[in-house]
Amino acid sequence: MKEWMVSEAESGAQSFRYVTRILPGAPVGLLRKSLRKKNITLNGKKMTGQEKLKGGDRICVWFSEDTLQKFMVPKAVEEVKPVVPGFASLIVYEDPKVMILNKPAGLLSQGDGKGTSLNDGLLSWLQKDITPAFRPSICNRLDRNTSGLVAAGKTMEALQELNTLIRTRAIRKYYRALVYGKTEEEGTLRGFMKKESAANTVVWLDHEEEGAYPVETRYRRKEIFLKKGVLYSLVDVELVTGKSHQIRVHFAHMGHPLLGDPKYGSEESKKASALLHIHRQMLHAYRLVFPAITGTLGYLSGKIFEAPLPEEMERLCRTGE
Repeated sequence: MKEWMVSEAESGAQSFRYVTRILPGAPVGLLRKSLRKKNITLNGKKMTGQEKLKGGDRICVWFSEDTLQKFMVPKAVEEVKPVVPGFASLIVYEDPKVMILNKPAGLLSQGDGKGTSLNDGLLSWLQKDITPAFRPSICNRLDRNTSGLVAAGKTMEALQELNTLIRTRAIRKYYRALVYGKTEEEGTLRGFMKKESAANTVVWLDHEEEGAYPVETRYRRKEIFLKKGVLYSLVDVELVTGKSHQIRVHFAHMGHPLLGDPKYGSEESKKASALLHIHRQMLHAYRLVFPAITGTLGYLSGKIFEAPLPEEMERLCRTGE
């Protein structure tokens, strides 16, 4: 017999999923049968597998020592990668449940097996909180060359709630962008986008069709600049929907592509970007606004988190340069 005590970080996990993670080598059918025969118990009582666990709960598995050792051998051991250099400087906010990070441009949000990511840095930073049943994780992603705010959950309950808030768009996300030309003072962009998998791009559509999804973006122009003969605008953008490349495609469709955008930029914007020594899309996720909420993250109700413009964008917004 072996006993596991659920940690506070694991609180909120479904009981059967927890068991499959602490015994990754065990056949699922055998585990379900063991629940029915009370060979796996929760706090000394029969477990259904549907319970939502709390910190301090005790799970007992009544298997032989040899069987336990066989089932506890992980299918694959994941190496925790080194801390992202300067990771501490990326932390905008941290409490026992949540972190808000400021991802720099050039760093992947999630790993692709080819390099270090923001999530790798998070796992290294919170290595002591990793258990067989839970791993901290970021909850929203930004393109590699987009900078800005990313939320992460340090406990199972926080991660679940953050994911729900982001999926339902309850957390409002705001960006700042430098776009080619002079935009209107403000506007709302509505249309449809469709993914072109072969080219790894999305295309703008004025009409609905199979495979297309509706998108909406709001913007307000903050300032206009003229440098080296290039006219460009600083705009505040709110994502009403949140699809991949939405801001980049929307502004390109308007005739105001983001400066530094190699994928959706026009020939004119690409030449302007080269003249201004811009090497990535000028897009920064600068603000996250939490809604009025209750529950495990109720203490964040109405909170606003912001990250200043990175230096390469700030330079382009300074006068006299």
